[in-house]
Amino acid sequence: MGTILIYFLSITALLVYAVFVIRTAAHLALWLKGPSEEKPGQGHSMGAYGKNIVAAVLDVIFLRRLFRVNPVLWIGEWVFHASFFLVLIRHLRYFLTPVPQFIWQMQTAGRIAGYIMPFSLLYIIIIKGAANRGRQMFAYNVFLLSVLFIISSLGFLMSVYFHPNVVAVKEFMMFALDPRALFWGTMPESMPGSAPFYAHFLLALALLLYLPTHIFAAPFTMYEAKKRERSMQRIMHYE
Repeated sequence: MGTILIYFLSITALLVYAVFVIRTAAHLALWLKGPSEEKPGQGHSMGAYGKNIVAAVLDVIFLRRLFRVNPVLWIGEWVFHASFFLVLIRHLRYFLTPVPQFIWQMQTAGRIAGYIMPFSLLYIIIIKGAANRGRQMFAYNVFLLSVLFIISSLGFLMSVYFHPNVVAVKEFMMFALDPRALFWGTMPESMPGSAPFYAHFLLALALLLYLPTHIFAAPFTMYEAKKRERSMQRIMHYE
């Protein structure tokens, strides 16, 4: 039974990874082929080009556009994104061998972020629900927020109560990430043996499968937006 479960989870994970990579590559290809006002460095000085990049990076990191529109929602969104980033850094210990010292140094911050993330998501859901009172909330957005909330809540529970076998988790993840392992790899000696872990893992795959790929083009989109804003400012100034 354990062998069947390992192969089922591994094959499912590899299929989801493949679909995710294909979807992301296709979206980026469409974005790159899309109309562009001008290439970087053309029509703008290098100083203006650098300012656009810096402004776009700041927009992505600090969600400045959202802050201007809805400061109350911005609080929850920024806390969620910051905690999500730290949690991802912490989880890299399950995917890397050897684990870099930097990842070990981020374990405490990642653990604290894991405690915070479910509450930030709950805050976002409440704020968005209040903003959409009397109207139907966008189903896709609700689905992603709900999946994220369940995943983070399961992670919280595993951290404080349902402790999985960390060594077994590491062995399984290294096996599941390597397509060669299905044919020539060594089977993990043991499985995590934790129902919350399996639910956490499968929901993470579902999130990866339904994650909107356009978010990975956000830095480029922000750069284009800043470039258009500066172009409009120059036109208005000349007029």
